[in-house]
Amino acid sequence: MRKVLYLQWDCFGEEYICESLKKAGLTVEMYSVPYGKVSMRHDEAFENKLEDHLAGGEYEFVFSFNYFPAVALVCHKVNHKYVSWTYDSPFMFLYSTTIALKTNLAFIFDKATVDELRKKGIETVHYLPMAAPVAYYDSLYSSSNVRKKYQSDISFVGSLYTEDRQDQMKRLKGITQETKKYLEMLIGLQLQSYAMPIFEKFLNPAVIADLQRVCPIPLGEDEMQSDAWMYANYFLARQTTAIERTMLLEAIGNEHQLKLYTPEPTPQFPNVDNRGPVDYCNEMPYVFKNSKINLNITLKSIYSGIPLRAFDIMGCKGFLISDFQADFGGIFIPDEDYVFYTTPEDLYGKIAYYLEHEDKREQIALRGYEKVKAEHTYDHRVAQILQML
Repeated sequence: MRKVLYLQWDCFGEEYICESLKKAGLTVEMYSVPYGKVSMRHDEAFENKLEDHLAGGEYEFVFSFNYFPAVALVCHKVNHKYVSWTYDSPFMFLYSTTIALKTNLAFIFDKATVDELRKKGIETVHYLPMAAPVAYYDSLYSSSNVRKKYQSDISFVGSLYTEDRQDQMKRLKGITQETKKYLEMLIGLQLQSYAMPIFEKFLNPAVIADLQRVCPIPLGEDEMQSDAWMYANYFLARQTTAIERTMLLEAIGNEHQLKLYTPEPTPQFPNVDNRGPVDYCNEMPYVFKNSKINLNITLKSIYSGIPLRAFDIMGCKGFLISDFQADFGGIFIPDEDYVFYTTPEDLYGKIAYYLEHEDKREQIALRGYEKVKAEHTYDHRVAQILQML
């Protein structure tokens, strides 16, 4: 019997990956992970418990969404293959030295991150884009009441990164005016660029020293990421994303019907219909199915990857307009499978155009859906993973 130990935590895609593993002939055993309650970098009690569990069964491999060093240490110790598929960014655990352990098979949705780690000599990382559960989405029927509830000209599902828990910049109070002006300049430049993020490259030693003075971030012995990487991705990238999403959504809402699905209150958007958060499995697909245009505004710490949101939109046969992300180019054809924009003005113009041209909008949505269905479901991804074992 081929068996997989699936490490269960509150993540997206659990039902879909487990179903695909079973369809591939594997038995899936669930193992609850106390994510958020113990250190997934290293926790002796957790590791001992997992080691004892692995000793009690024969497993083809251990699997988790996102990579956890504590799991890698155990799997290496008992010589079990550890397969992970990381879809979060930034995700500092990828920069643990444990990532190089030979028992790892670490898949990452962002090709630029894979390339960066490969340049550091890490051979256990591989590019694997996200997927969509198209068969499940196809099974969902939008009744007249559902259509009435979710239909919209334009929709966006996601965080604005303006909540207190998301706002890391408030931790930087106390930096010098010179540093503040420099960071504001970098954020302004990044807002004008849809190429690779620039922050890490341009955080000079003097600026980093000032950031460390007011908000030190101690790095552990196993951590390969730099201080610049931490400030760039956990502070500046989120701040830039908050500014960008706020600017774009406010401008769009002033001109068109826009429904926003986010946990944050938005009194600053009087013309945007904020519907609050939606459940990923049971509500979000209906948003994508019943919106004329679905937006993807990528978090700035995602270097080149295609966010899960984009696959879900296309897998629901929704029409997608996204900012430019390089990884789209190896998979999808712009203006045939989806549409991308390169400036705010470009976005506003394309929204107006595709709201007026329903036939072209529906043709693109159909082609994107057919591409995802044919090549980018969880069944396809499981097959790719198994080929690498």
